[in-house]
Amino acid sequence: MFTFKLSKFSKILTTLFWIALTSPAWADDISVLATVDRNQITLEDSLQLSITIQGTQNTPPPELPSLPDFRVASSGTSSSTQIVNFERSVSIIHNYRLTPMSTGQFKIGPIRVRANGKTYATKPIIIAVKKPTAPDQSGDKPVFVETRVSKNEAFIGEQLIYTFKLFHRVEAKNFDLSMPFGASYFQKEELGKAKAYQTVVNGIQYQVQEISVALFPIKTGKAEIPPAALEFDIYYRTQNRNNRRGFNQFFNDPFFSQGTRAEHKVLRSKPLFVEILPLPAQGKPIGFKNTIGEFSIQANLGKNDLEVGDTTTLTITVSGKGNVRGISFPEPDLKNLFKIYPDQPELKQTVTGMQISGEKIFKFALVPLKPGPMTLPEFTLSYFDPVKIGYRQVKTTPIKMNIRPSSTPESLNLVQSPPNGNTIVKPEIEILGEDILPLHTKLDDFQNIENPLNLSVMIGFVSPAIFFLISAFFIQQKKRLTTDVAFYRSQKAFKTATQKLKILDHSNKMDSKEFASELSEILREYIGNKLNMEGKAITAAEVEPKLKESDFDTQQVDNTRKLLEKFEALQYAPKTSGNNQDLLNESKDLIKILEKNS
Repeated sequence: MFTFKLSKFSKILTTLFWIALTSPAWADDISVLATVDRNQITLEDSLQLSITIQGTQNTPPPELPSLPDFRVASSGTSSSTQIVNFERSVSIIHNYRLTPMSTGQFKIGPIRVRANGKTYATKPIIIAVKKPTAPDQSGDKPVFVETRVSKNEAFIGEQLIYTFKLFHRVEAKNFDLSMPFGASYFQKEELGKAKAYQTVVNGIQYQVQEISVALFPIKTGKAEIPPAALEFDIYYRTQNRNNRRGFNQFFNDPFFSQGTRAEHKVLRSKPLFVEILPLPAQGKPIGFKNTIGEFSIQANLGKNDLEVGDTTTLTITVSGKGNVRGISFPEPDLKNLFKIYPDQPELKQTVTGMQISGEKIFKFALVPLKPGPMTLPEFTLSYFDPVKIGYRQVKTTPIKMNIRPSSTPESLNLVQSPPNGNTIVKPEIEILGEDILPLHTKLDDFQNIENPLNLSVMIGFVSPAIFFLISAFFIQQKKRLTTDVAFYRSQKAFKTATQKLKILDHSNKMDSKEFASELSEILREYIGNKLNMEGKAITAAEVEPKLKESDFDTQQVDNTRKLLEKFEALQYAPKTSGNNQDLLNESKDLIKILEKNS
């Protein structure tokens, strides 16, 4: 009897357990909390932002506020389910990594979460970002970076070498290097792959990751090479110091006792400055084309012996060290002797010892116009040597040619007048008979015949082509709507937004906070559909660069940002009423303008 009661009681407990496990959380128990792993960081660190949503797991991603002073990256989500006293509790955590871009005191929040028709907001969080300690190469730091440029003063067009080095004596992975070079002052050329080697700094051995690029100044003045930023993860290995004997001593072996602690780091270099000098005016050759470096020139001819009207190829090769890509060579002045047809130049560039070198090949097809012996003149290239600080000229050697008359001259038909006397001249055309149709032999028989334009005939000819083009267009559009998700979202964006605004127009019982929240979601969803991105999670500050990248008008971009900021302010302002219709009309007008110019 006791066994029966116990078995029955266990079944009841099991049933209650599964009911609690499968029952949904009540909407009234939803709460949102934002936390960070630390409030004070340096520019070398990053912080973890976690948004915990308690009471539900089915919500859109949190809507982050504008964070212009941080670079935000998602770190994934985690969810959990707990049952305490037969009550089920569910939650989901959204994690983000925030990397500071500048020093100062900044505010995060509020962060909004939409669930079950309501909007929940977190409390603001204050973060202090300080400058990191000065890089110390004495061995105290496990990791540091170093940048340098080959020269602090250079001529315009002269090659510079910019080098970035990472020194680390701990395990480092997941590198993300941002190496701006100042595009307004420099042209960049790659110098091959990164190098890895070991070195000793003040008695400490470091692993070094090194990458170099070539920079060619394109503008005079004081040029800045902005700081480089490197994000990566470093791993610290810790060892268990447990000295107990027996079973634990076996696991005290270094193979088992080493743990790993990961830390995300951001290292920034200092900006570098280079004084870019203009080329000297004294001694500059006429027609100088801003060729900087050290070069030689060579000319070759496809064939030297040819006929008038035949073709040969003149090849001029410029080779040497410097900005080979920027070399130009004018068309040879041989128009009185040849027809000239230039070809596209060929570039062959190599890197030898951190120095860019190579050759640029210019080809011209030559067609001689006159027979006889002739000589192609010297071709000259002027360049500036930054090492010797002076202008130089290199020349080709003259090329002799033999142009023979054409072996297939044109035949000329000469007509002579008949001699004096009664000479009978036979007609060139003799009529042997007439066909059914008359032959017109007089000029008066040929007249311009004007046919009236028959509109129906013209439509009959043109309409099939127009119908075919229209049908092909609609078939292509329909096919694209089923295969191209981005195109489908862009095409349906305006219709979807208009329908939602129409529904919202008939909602008279909403207060201004809820109304602004709905309008904000509709506008952000429209922008997300047009740009093929997650619109509901986009912030007002993120909208501006995204729309500018898609070539929207500056005024339209500014109006969109301001309207989203107005929606956000209304959602957290005291409850008011009376301005819903104005907000709705402003939203309709803005979406119409954006659609018209998309």
